[in-house]
Amino acid sequence: MNDVSDSLDYVSAVNRSQIAEMKKAGAELNPVADHARFGKHVGNVQAAVIHTYQLTAWRAIRKSDPKEAALLWKEMADLCDEALIVLNEFKAVYPNCGTPELYDLALDYRNEAQKRYFQNLEDSECPTMPVGLFPQMT
Repeated sequence: MNDVSDSLDYVSAVNRSQIAEMKKAGAELNPVADHARFGKHVGNVQAAVIHTYQLTAWRAIRKSDPKEAALLWKEMADLCDEALIVLNEFKAVYPNCGTPELYDLALDYRNEAQKRYFQNLEDSECPTMPVGLFPQMT
């Protein structure tokens, strides 16, 4: 593994830990008294989702193999799914901390990542145009 891959693995681990921390905080904090503290976790997850999307887009357009790009988008969709599961659990419990808005945002990002995943997967399955299939245009 190279330094870039190692760095991206660390970023992914940190971003996923933000979701785990939000889940832990949601279970331990008091929804009335600690909504500001929980809101900080919501902000961290929002930053993680947005940042990961930006990194995924940057990495995906640099892949020459669409199947590799598709896998990156699948990872992004999976991250959003993890966030959505936790947010679904807490959006009614902590409604004034930005959880409903982050749920909607994460869903939008997930849908876009899913769309790009399928586009790249389709591109990877499409055979390249055979040389000589059509005559040269002069």
